[in-house]
Amino acid sequence: MALSNKKKILITVILAAAAALYLGGRSFLETCYYPSILMYHSVDDHGAKLKLSIPVKEFRAQMKYLRDRKYEIISSVQLADMIKSGKKIPRNIAVVTFDDGYLDNYINAFPVLKEYKVPATIFVISGSIGKPDFLTAAQMKEMSDAGIDIESHSVTHPFIEGTTEEGFKREAVGSKKAIEAITGKPVYTFCFPYGGFNDFTRGILRDAGYKAGFVTMPRDNSIALDPYRLRRIKIASGPFSSLDFRIKTSGYYIWLKAHRWKKKK
Repeated sequence: MALSNKKKILITVILAAAAALYLGGRSFLETCYYPSILMYHSVDDHGAKLKLSIPVKEFRAQMKYLRDRKYEIISSVQLADMIKSGKKIPRNIAVVTFDDGYLDNYINAFPVLKEYKVPATIFVISGSIGKPDFLTAAQMKEMSDAGIDIESHSVTHPFIEGTTEEGFKREAVGSKKAIEAITGKPVYTFCFPYGGFNDFTRGILRDAGYKAGFVTMPRDNSIALDPYRLRRIKIASGPFSSLDFRIKTSGYYIWLKAHRWKKKK
């Protein structure tokens, strides 16, 4: 049965409204997306680092999840280059990072990273290299040769907001030189201890040859992709860690946290 002109107009309006809603929703999601930069510390079945540790089995399940879901897992340096290029960031990006350079990164995490071919980044405190419970130079070199980026987490792990410009420069430049001497590769990314930074850190990092700086979660409602203040997501163990991990790797977790911060403020 032929449709009347009135019905045709009604159907056209409904389809147009649906298309506008769909496209508007997609446009909104585009503005909310932030690549999932995951922050680990320790992979340890005994929980030696307490809240900073996750069990090996859980870590393996998370890396498997990323691979099964076809995430494009890249290093911190690759992300920095991607941002610098000005190209649109794909919606399936994940970056796996570790802070401090604990020994269990080599003993427990490294075999899993190799198993799933994950190009992770380990931010090392250069002044702790070779100390008890921390990576040795030989282990760092082995992981670097296997495709793991060994990057800077300062020399002494100070709270940067409490340092002077000269003090921060010593931390950024000194750690970079020490790590490069071990791996034989340039260090391009810096991880701020405790997530703290200052207005002067950007210029110092840039002048020292760094392409990017990584912080922790947002303390404001901005989700701008600032290469020298890239926001990361803490990954921890817990009763709902599987669901928690899925939410945190959705690409919209940073926006949710920033929006929540705005409401609290």
